[in-house]
Parts: sequence; structure tokens; C-alpha cells
Amino acid sequence: MAKKIIISILFFFILLNSYAHFDFNIQCRKAYTLAISLRFNEAKNILNSEKKTSPSNEIPYYIENYIDFLSIIINQDKNVYNKLINNKDARFKRFEKADKSSPYYNYCLADLYLQWAIVRFAFIEDFSNFTEAIKAGLDIKKAYNLLDVNNKQFPDFIPNLKGLGLMHAMIGATPDNYKSFIESAAFKGTIKQGVSELTTLIEATLKQDKYDYLKPEALFLLTFVQLNLSGNKKESLALKKYYQNPKYSELIKTNPLLRFSLAKISIQNGLNDDAINLLTNSPKENQYYPFYLNDYLTGIAKMNRLDKDAYQYFFNFIEKSPSKNYIKASFQHIAWFYLLNNDVKRYKDYMQRVLKSGESNIEIDKLAQRDAESSDIPNIILLKARLLCDGGYYQQALSLLQDNAKKLNLKTKKDSLEFSYRYARIYHEWDKIDYAYSFYERTIREGANQPYYFAANASLQLGLIYENKKEYRTARLYYNRCISLNPKEYKESIHQKAKVGLARIKGF
Repeated sequence: MAKKIIISILFFFILLNSYAHFDFNIQCRKAYTLAISLRFNEAKNILNSEKKTSPSNEIPYYIENYIDFLSIIINQDKNVYNKLINNKDARFKRFEKADKSSPYYNYCLADLYLQWAIVRFAFIEDFSNFTEAIKAGLDIKKAYNLLDVNNKQFPDFIPNLKGLGLMHAMIGATPDNYKSFIESAAFKGTIKQGVSELTTLIEATLKQDKYDYLKPEALFLLTFVQLNLSGNKKESLALKKYYQNPKYSELIKTNPLLRFSLAKISIQNGLNDDAINLLTNSPKENQYYPFYLNDYLTGIAKMNRLDKDAYQYFFNFIEKSPSKNYIKASFQHIAWFYLLNNDVKRYKDYMQRVLKSGESNIEIDKLAQRDAESSDIPNIILLKARLLCDGGYYQQALSLLQDNAKKLNLKTKKDSLEFSYRYARIYHEWDKIDYAYSFYERTIREGANQPYYFAANASLQLGLIYENKKEYRTARLYYNRCISLNPKEYKESIHQKAKVGLARIKGF
């Protein structure tokens, strides 16, 4: 009898150990941190060891999917996508058989759906491709529903806030092409709600060791939301308190994504020198997965400072990047570099390369294509002022305009409009807003019926100014004014920002 009981107990424990479960143990947390740091091979070595030690643990397979996702999305390499998409179905089938009583069950499945939805959107070349958009929208709906259920069942499970925060923040900023599909997911959210959830997540990761592996991802996502959706650049600058936290200091040294996002915060807030220091010292050793956008952003920052080696970073990006995005924009920046150095022939040569290279899937490439087709040569003084202003070198930019006011030779309507617009942008970014109003108003008045983006963006910027002053009625007027204008340049992004602004002040 005793022998039968012992055999039964042993059999029970064998079954228990073989039952698919979720154990985010120390080794898995280490692998996750390595994955978000783009050290994929090191992460995979740990995961392979963990799979041998605990074959029923599902977390290594979850992290492997995350590595696949990052491998695809970092450089948007279609060949990598075609290879790794084959892993997708097997992972879903595996997870669906796992322990449904664990808070990690719905959480991991939701992450899989959300990650593959993002991948679908990244490879939709034509925004009218509704079939792929519907599929991505359905995946987002599944992700949200899983997290919503999980949050009700396990309200103290902090990782829920990662996906919920991102989706709540993004719903108001979804492009019109996709909005009907996303809204069919039957969930609503606001940027404020998403920011609050992601902030709560960061605070929890700093206090609870069991969730410390989420620190870099949580900050990266919150930075993404603040940079792209917030109407106040100072809110993104406020995130530096987290980047400067001692618990993040080592991560920033070894995490290219965090350095990249901090560099973007720096550029947006006129701290261009800081951005260059971050980007040029980003880790690039062999153990890191290639991150080619780092070269592109370094080129942007160095162009803002008018550095003599700026063009080299764009060449590096063009040569190495497997993506078709940012190629046209890179060639345009190389052309600008030569124009600023008085080499008009090379400027024209590289603008021709804009026409022949890359694709026009994103707005900055569309604008580069349009500029190349027009064959207009930018006014060198205005171009320098634009770049210096983008880098936060406001006194230099202003002095450049003032010193050359009489010899600017504003031959075209576009140059005349841009002259007023550049003054407005310099004063605005320099926080000398009282000087900016009249220049913005003049730009709107004289440019409303022109095809250039200056009037539309001037309206958007005035909307942002009045929103930050809590004068919501006036802000609403300017946001609507922006949407009523129909520029041929930057239309989608400018209008979308105005719509996001209207969403932020709804109810005020």
C-alpha cells in the first residue's frame, strides 16, 4: 500500500513538473534585460540553458518571440521578417496550452498579438491595404481583450500596465486610415491615461525587484509616447529624471535603445550636443544586434550643428540599412550638406539619387521625393537657420537671419513665407514666445492658400502654445484652423498632431 502511495506521489510531481507553466525566474529576467539591450545571442544562450533545466517553463519561448519581434522591427528587414514569421504559429499554439490560472498566461499571449500587429503595420507599404490593416486591428483587439481580462483578474499584476498604457495612449493618435479598425476593438483611452499607466509601471519597477527587468522597456515606451503624442516638449524633458536615476545609469551605458530615446529627447529640447555625445558613444560591439537608425539620427544631429562629417553618417546608414525607409531622406540630407558647402553640382546629383532610391512609405521620404521632383534649390541662409534652430542653437540661427536680412534675396513666395516662419520657430523654441506670435500669424495670413506646410504648422504651433497656457478655446480654434488647411508637405503628420491636440483638450 505504502509503495503505491509513493509511486502515486512521484507520478503527481512528474505531471506537475511537466505541466506548461510560467516562471519569470532570475535567469529569464537576465535574458529579458539582455534582449531589450539588443544582446540577442547572449540572451539566447541563457534561454537555451533554461529550456534544458526547466522544459515546461513557457517564459523562454515568450522571450524568444520578443527577440524575433525586435530583430524584425529594429531595422525593418523584410528578409528577417520572412524568416522569423515561421515561428509565429507554433508559439501561439504552445502558449494556448499553458497554465491559464497564471497572470502571465493572458499577459504573454497579449504581448504576442500586439508585437505581431506592430510588425504587420511596419510592413504595410500602401496605407490603403485594408486587408493587412484589418488583420493587425484584430490582433490589437485580441491583445487588449486579454489584458483587460487579466487586469480584472489580477489587478495587482503590474506588467499589465505595459501593454494597456501603450494602447490607451496610442488609440487617440491612430491614423485615419486605420482608426475604424482599431475602434472596432471596442476600447478607448487617452494619452493622459496611457502616460499615467506607464509612469506607474516605471515607479513599480524601481521599487519591486521582481519587475526590475521591465525598467528599460517601460522607460523606452513612455519616452516614445511623450515624444510623439505629448503637446509639451517639457514633459519629455521631465523624463530625464528617470534617465538620471542611479538604477538606470548602468542600463543607459549598455542599452542602445535607451541611449537613442534619450538622444531624441535631447534633440527635441534643443540639447543637440548632448544627443551627439550619446549617439556617437552608443555601444556597437559585436554582441549587439545592429541598430542602423543610430547612424541616421547621428547624421541629423550633426547636420543641426553643421558638422563637416555629418554626411558620413547618412552614407553609413544607406550602405548598411536593409530598410527602404529613410533612404530618400538620407540622400536629401547629403545633398543639403553639399549645398551648404557651396557645391551645387553635388547637391543636384544627390537629389537625383533621392528620385532613384528607397521608397516613399513614410512622410519624411515623401517630402524628400517631392522636393527632388520640384528641382527647387533651397535658400542656403534659410536652410542653415532651420538646421541650427532644430539643434537648439537659437542665437546663431537668429543672428544668421538678422545679419543676412538685406541680402537674403527672397526670390519666391516660399522663401518669403519661410523667412517669417523661421523667425517664429526660433523664438518659440527659444521660449521667447511673445516674439513668436506675430510671425506665426503673418505666416498663416500669407501662406494659408499656398501648398507649403508653413501655415498649417504655424496654426498647429499656436494651438500648442494656447493649450499649454490652458486657453483651450483659442487652442481649439487653431487646431481646427490647422486641419482646414491643405498643404502638400507634411500634411498627414501635421493634421494628425492637430487631431491629437483636439483629443487632449476634449472636455475643457
